[in-house]
Amino acid sequence: MHMNAGNEAFRSIPNKDSHLPWYKNAGLLQLNLFLLCIFTGQFLNGYDGALISSFQAMNSWLTTLGLKGNSAKATDIGLLNAAVYLAGMCIAPFAAWVSDRFGRKWCIRYSSIANLIGTAIGAAAGTGSSNGYAMFMMSRIIIGSGLAFCVMISPIMLQELPHPKHRVLMAGLFDVAYISGSFVAAWVTFGCSYISSDWAWRIPYLIHLPFAVIMIIVISLVPESPRWLFKQGREDEGKAFMVKYHANGGENDELVAFEVSEIQEALRSEREAKQDTWRMILTSRSSLHRLACVVLIVTMQNLSGTAIIAYYYTSILKLVGITKTSTQTGINAGLTSFTVLMALSGVWLTKRIRRKTQIYVSWAGVLLSNLGLIISTSLYTQTGHKSAGLAAVFFVWTYNGSFFLACGPIFFAYPAEVLHLSMRSKGMMIWTICGKMMSVFSSYVNPVAMVDIAWKWYFFYTAIIVVTGILVHFVLVETKGRTLEEIGELFDGKILQAHLDPLHYDLGSDDEKMSEKSLDKNV
Repeated sequence: MHMNAGNEAFRSIPNKDSHLPWYKNAGLLQLNLFLLCIFTGQFLNGYDGALISSFQAMNSWLTTLGLKGNSAKATDIGLLNAAVYLAGMCIAPFAAWVSDRFGRKWCIRYSSIANLIGTAIGAAAGTGSSNGYAMFMMSRIIIGSGLAFCVMISPIMLQELPHPKHRVLMAGLFDVAYISGSFVAAWVTFGCSYISSDWAWRIPYLIHLPFAVIMIIVISLVPESPRWLFKQGREDEGKAFMVKYHANGGENDELVAFEVSEIQEALRSEREAKQDTWRMILTSRSSLHRLACVVLIVTMQNLSGTAIIAYYYTSILKLVGITKTSTQTGINAGLTSFTVLMALSGVWLTKRIRRKTQIYVSWAGVLLSNLGLIISTSLYTQTGHKSAGLAAVFFVWTYNGSFFLACGPIFFAYPAEVLHLSMRSKGMMIWTICGKMMSVFSSYVNPVAMVDIAWKWYFFYTAIIVVTGILVHFVLVETKGRTLEEIGELFDGKILQAHLDPLHYDLGSDDEKMSEKSLDKNV
């Protein structure tokens, strides 16, 4: 028999031990614990991203790197931030090749090793007679290459490994891991800001190390992506993964049979259309539509103006008269705490409303907050009123909060899920390169623009927000409630046929044969 793929079709398929909550289902428990390794990489990404912003408020870091005083240029800090993205942009094609040729796990291994080496070099910057700026720059390049591997491949793994009922949740939590890293970095640097020596910034930087060590150890235990295994012709290994982790050992589980059939059918269709070649990717209308979705999302992610807040919030605070180091780092710590709550709210919303609706709500908040930030900052510049300065801080909070309301579930998960298996690594490579190019632009231009035209620079991002918000309606497709393979129907117009043999499926005891309603209840 065959089963037509359709919206939430998988929810009607019985699944062994699905009546158990995931933490009592041994297969799902083990799988979800393994996935913590993927989240650790994103945690480090968020932690690292927040450090440089806080370091700019520390005199010891500025002095060690020669960035304090009249001789320091805004472009010096801009280049330091851009180095991370330049490294990632250059290494992204290599990451795509490694992911397709050797598997997803090797990319996480490299990320861990790069973090270890880069952290050691950066923490030692300025010691003895060494050039502090040069050593820290080298550290940023090495760490940047590792973070590119992690950020590019982790969303793929969080689409390909989880149980289909957990896929959206896991993908959404990916950004929560990033915000959690920023949260920890903000509070660690706030506490260390009271230290008068170089350890004020060296201690936060060294905290990279234990998390990188954990990643190196745990990634060896994490199973390889079953979809990658199927694409390599290792179908027995791919099915064994599904049986062990998606069906708690049920050899003849009906959901496993459905998943396997979907993957095989999707790969067969992709091979027939030769959709894994660059020629087809760049000439096929459906593939170009997928890439358009990816480029739009990465543009919204990197050119919305949040880069100013992420890396140059100290410049914003100085514009409204807030200059004390402990006050600046304290405001940043509070901001990241609020952002964690908004990111969790975004994950909660994703399971309840449509993807595009969530983006509309989030983007409306970003636009209004951006306009409020322009008005309040300009008023403070003209009048010096404290109330206008406090209003600017409020709009910075709402700006960031609105952005991260959609960031995790949409901006990280959506690109990987709209790309079909054969082009997933290549598409994420384009996502990474575009993101790094935009980040290089922001990192290098923002500090200069903030010095030269101050709050007027926000008008540029306002225009970007308006244009990308309109394009959401015309470019993005609604993916809520579909399996990873079923999403292809939205682009190709071809319904995927999952063929199931008429076997007696292993559903466990009668008590374990749960209805669609009870399956959803325990997700």
